[in-house]
Amino acid sequence: MRFYFIGGLGSNENHMTEFAHCFPFPITYLDPYKVNLESPKDIEDWFEAHADTNENTCIIAHSLGGDLARYLASKIPQMTHLVLLDGGYLDMDQILPLEQELEETLAYLKQQVFSSLEEAIASELGDRDNPSPATIKAIQSSYHWNSDLHHYELDLDPQAVLSLLRLRRDLRSFQAPLTDTKTLFIGPNYEEEPVWRAQALETLDPSIKKVLLKDLGHDFYTAVPKLVSKEIINWIGVCS
Repeated sequence: MRFYFIGGLGSNENHMTEFAHCFPFPITYLDPYKVNLESPKDIEDWFEAHADTNENTCIIAHSLGGDLARYLASKIPQMTHLVLLDGGYLDMDQILPLEQELEETLAYLKQQVFSSLEEAIASELGDRDNPSPATIKAIQSSYHWNSDLHHYELDLDPQAVLSLLRLRRDLRSFQAPLTDTKTLFIGPNYEEEPVWRAQALETLDPSIKKVLLKDLGHDFYTAVPKLVSKEIINWIGVCS
């Protein structure tokens, strides 16, 4: 079986480094955030251009990446296993209007500008103590120098990001059937769940194995990569 990883919006391959080190099989990182994907066909073409679909495939996907992966699972027969890391299960129309999401995302992208990488790293880390070298490298790799405006900014094409957010609404992949795909959902278990998230978890397709981890945030796979890897390998062993 071949393994692929699709990260959440704004992530890069370095965010996966520690998880990949813990995972016992080779895993290929796929980045959909640097290309302009405007239609479901674009997503299928993008995946087939970067992945070998001649073998059984497992995609491990985080956040927005989970929406893309779940859609692919409904279209590609060779995708026999799917791992959703807190993604691929939310109806975004129940959370906020599309135009509001687009406006807030664009405003965030415009705000993330810094005079130095050190300033960017400090802003991303906040009060976090003793970040790993992989975490620092991931933040550094998320920014590039804009020589015209003389600042560091997120290395993302705003229009490509907005196109992907629009496409997610059209895909409605949280409803995509997973009849022929074994699926594992891993997510954080918050003490105070937002109503929309609690409802989404309650209505999760019963064929999906659900694992909720306490005392962790949305990016839990970077915080406890060994635990996440163990959960995935144990599940594959049971369902294969």
